[in-house]
Amino acid sequence: MSYKFRAIYTKPSNEVSLHTPPAGLYDLVDTMFNEGKITQKPIRTTDGLNETFEIVFADESAYNEWKGSVVTKENATARSEHCNANSISYSIEGPI
Repeated sequence: MSYKFRAIYTKPSNEVSLHTPPAGLYDLVDTMFNEGKITQKPIRTTDGLNETFEIVFADESAYNEWKGSVVTKENATARSEHCNANSISYSIEGPI
């Protein structure tokens, strides 16, 4: 069974930018995609001030590997700090 991870952000205005993930996160996505652990790289959809990112993992094990990665955890901390500092509301859904 595949696992989908979704992050939904709502910015207070167009002048506010979203958090920029570190290069290591993109490297992890590429590596896991090449290994077949990610079956859909992150897709971004925008609707006004709302932005959604979805990524699909091959199975629970791949999702847990992603979730347990140091780079993923560091990115989550940086994302939270950026969103709080810039009044960006967000929710993380997964697996769905």
